[in-house]
Amino acid sequence: MKLRIVFFLLTALLINGCQTTQSPKLKGATASQKSTTLTTSQVDSNYALITQDPWSFIHNQLQIDIPNNQRIINEKDKLLKNKMSFETNILRSEPYIYYIVNQLNERNMPVELALIPLIESAYNPLATSYAKAAGLWQIVPITAKEYGLTKNSWYDPRRDLIESTDTAINLLQYLNQRYQGDWLLTLAAYNSGEGRVNKAIAWNKSKGLPTHFWALNLPKETMQYIPKFLAIVDIIRHNQTYNVALPICTYENSLVRVDLSKQISLEKIAEYAGISLDELLTFNAAYLKKIVKGPYHLFIPSMYAETLYNKLQQSNLVKSEVIDLLLQTNPSTAKYPYFDPTLTNNKYVKITDHDIRFYEQEHKRYSQIIYRIKSGDNLYSIAKNHKVKVSELVKWNKIQNAHKLKPGDKLTINIKNGSL
Repeated sequence: MKLRIVFFLLTALLINGCQTTQSPKLKGATASQKSTTLTTSQVDSNYALITQDPWSFIHNQLQIDIPNNQRIINEKDKLLKNKMSFETNILRSEPYIYYIVNQLNERNMPVELALIPLIESAYNPLATSYAKAAGLWQIVPITAKEYGLTKNSWYDPRRDLIESTDTAINLLQYLNQRYQGDWLLTLAAYNSGEGRVNKAIAWNKSKGLPTHFWALNLPKETMQYIPKFLAIVDIIRHNQTYNVALPICTYENSLVRVDLSKQISLEKIAEYAGISLDELLTFNAAYLKKIVKGPYHLFIPSMYAETLYNKLQQSNLVKSEVIDLLLQTNPSTAKYPYFDPTLTNNKYVKITDHDIRFYEQEHKRYSQIIYRIKSGDNLYSIAKNHKVKVSELVKWNKIQNAHKLKPGDKLTINIKNGSL
């Protein structure tokens, strides 16, 4: 993959076409379809732009405005201090970026979301966090369970390009509907969990504070996550200004899918295809024991597909033709109807450092405790002892019938600092 700083080459790419070599056995949607060459007119017009230069496509489609505040500036400074590392992480995206960007495009989702794996895993499917999140999108076990990703002793779908991307986008769609088109709250919930964001919103409401992202009191990691995301958007949008090189990807390095008829080791696949085992293991990180088993599909760069396919066909190990992931249809994925970047942009455009400092000071004014009800307690005595109002206890804990409270029940109490 080559690096570049400027984007004027896109015009030349569009005129000359994408010079790639693909297997004559390449196909799109289903195993029953015949292999065919699809023209740009037969698919979404963005297909050609994505296949020819995905990072130019990302650059030209960025829509979320970047607020001018110190948190974002700090994160941007950190990234720009080590440009080489930043560029290396972007380069690592090449095998996966085509599929991810195309999926976002197909669902009318903002292309900025393709930057999430850059933050989460540095585009490394083998990445695992201390919280047991795994894969490109760092999906945690509870999310995997909720979205039907079943892990077993030999296969973890969280590390599978298609399964993890589909799950992450479905989750982002749900969260964005939950937060009425606010992409910063959506990303905050993706990072820290919906429950944590909802709790922060409820607390702010109880104090009469705004409920947008910059006003919330969230975990430190999340408070850094959103500014870092926006800093990356700004760097990519103005990469020439920051002298940051974006990659020119080669489509033959994009992943295609091969469906197998039986179990086979990745070591044998590497031998058949003429690819290094380490590379193959990265592209197929979901197979925990280095054996293709379970879903029986394999990901491999397009340049190796024809050689591998011929070898597998000779051994009766393939079920279908090689599948181009960008042409594969998925009837379960509907276009997303709610995205409007102005909803996010208009909401945050006037937030200043002064506003953020005010919100931080308000958070410091209060401490939140969990009080366990004891025998003989009532709301009046609890409120008096903690210098709050009974009505506040009722509101904070959504109490509908005080008589149903019993010893051992827990109450959330927001205490003004210095009041006890």
